[in-house]
Amino acid sequence: MLRASLFSLLSLGVVAQEPAKVPAPVPTSVPAPAPVAPPAPKPEEVLLAKVGGEAITEADFQSAFRLLGQQEQMQVLMVQGGKDEFVKRMAESKLLSVKAKRLELDKTPSYQRSLDRAKDDLLAREFLAKEGETLQKKLAVGEAEVKTYFDKHPERFKQPELASVRHILVSVKQGEGQPGLSDAEAKARVAKIQAELKKGTKFEALAKKYSDDPGSKDNGGLYADADPSGWVPEFGAAARTQAIGKVGAPVKTQFGYHLVKVEGRKPARQIPFEEAKGPAEKMAQQDRQVTIWNELMDGLRKEIPFELVKPAPAPVAPKTPEAPKAAEPAKGGAQ
Repeated sequence: MLRASLFSLLSLGVVAQEPAKVPAPVPTSVPAPAPVAPPAPKPEEVLLAKVGGEAITEADFQSAFRLLGQQEQMQVLMVQGGKDEFVKRMAESKLLSVKAKRLELDKTPSYQRSLDRAKDDLLAREFLAKEGETLQKKLAVGEAEVKTYFDKHPERFKQPELASVRHILVSVKQGEGQPGLSDAEAKARVAKIQAELKKGTKFEALAKKYSDDPGSKDNGGLYADADPSGWVPEFGAAARTQAIGKVGAPVKTQFGYHLVKVEGRKPARQIPFEEAKGPAEKMAQQDRQVTIWNELMDGLRKEIPFELVKPAPAPVAPKTPEAPKAAEPAKGGAQ
């Protein structure tokens, strides 16, 4: 409103400074009025498909589209022909529905229970959509709240010790009849790689040539800035203790033999707020979502009777008493 008022005042000022203009001659004939465009049809009037005499309209599409997740909505909107494909799926679902009605499957108890459950979910969505703006305002978190969350949860912003490691894995077959090298064959290959290293061949090149680890092979065997606690114990110990820049003795793990070269290590540290602001904001937002949801549920429980009932455990049938054993004849009696 203020912007519109300022614009009006500015227009008046410009007009006041302009010289008077000679009025244009009045036309002798009145021009025909411009044609008025017909009003756009309502969504419920736009037909998209018809199955068994039942219509699928633009309003039906919009209703179904609203129930999709954000990623699915983007696919429908961004992919060429996405809406047409979605409408086709709706029509095929309607086709199945019409057939089910002809078989009177809509009268079965299981269908009625499912229908009631679906109504509950849809009504819950409608309520959340109605309260959406209010809830959205409550969900907003400012920088001060993010900082408070960061200060209250320092343990969530600790970076563990990290290690950058290159390795060459020579795998050993896991059992008899399984493909792969035997333990002796794997040791022989490790010795061959060690000999090539002594001749000056680059570790990265040997990793690409010999390593059986698909996760690092093409990268010259490198795992950069990783937490050693996530590796198998023997490999993690080598990453923590082995001399930096040198290839250590072969490390045996459940996967086979590893030649390990530690490129570098970073000590554990507390991440400062400026660096952790992004993750802290997401965590604070998630924490707020849980709080707002619980507050909403608590308020509704005060208004509407709510009870979770655990079914009583099924009674345990009593054990059938064992029949008494027949008495054994006394030893030393008459034969």
